[in-house]
Amino acid sequence: MAHMLGSRQTAFLGAGVVLIGAAGIYTSRLKEDRALSIRNYVVNHEKPQGWKEIQHGPQTLFLYRNPITHLLLRGAINQVVSEINPTPELQTDSIAQYYLDRTSENQPDWTGKRLPDVTTNGTRFSMIEREKQGKCVVTAFIVKGNTTFMASISGNNDETKSIEEELPHFRDFLTKISLTRTEFPL
Repeated sequence: MAHMLGSRQTAFLGAGVVLIGAAGIYTSRLKEDRALSIRNYVVNHEKPQGWKEIQHGPQTLFLYRNPITHLLLRGAINQVVSEINPTPELQTDSIAQYYLDRTSENQPDWTGKRLPDVTTNGTRFSMIEREKQGKCVVTAFIVKGNTTFMASISGNNDETKSIEEELPHFRDFLTKISLTRTEFPL
């Protein structure tokens, strides 16, 4: 009987050690996931060849104009420096869908649709196209941690005819973008 009791204690002790180890791994993974969810990133990009940089506002990371087609290529970044991710539901796909939904709800003269994603440097851009008479905007979104980056190519009136021709170049531009982790949070 004492031998049986010792075997049970050993089995319970072994199971307890396994559970404690699993809990430790789980907790460690949660901390790592949380750290990644609040991390910020720097967007690295190069000016596309032939495009001219033009003056832009403080909310714009870059703004270029194609001197031939007059299309605009714009980049914008939104970052939250916080110990939490205030919008975990707005990830790469859901922010693209959010824009399409708001366009449908609030801009009845606009149409919108998803375009094929662009995968690059271990990241993925969700792309949408929105248009109305005389205006077309193709936007690519990426969310990583507490950083949201969007790049768009747009045109007005006759310029919109050039967007379809320019899309392969826009996709190529996106493949050269990378996000580098900042030091916050430590």
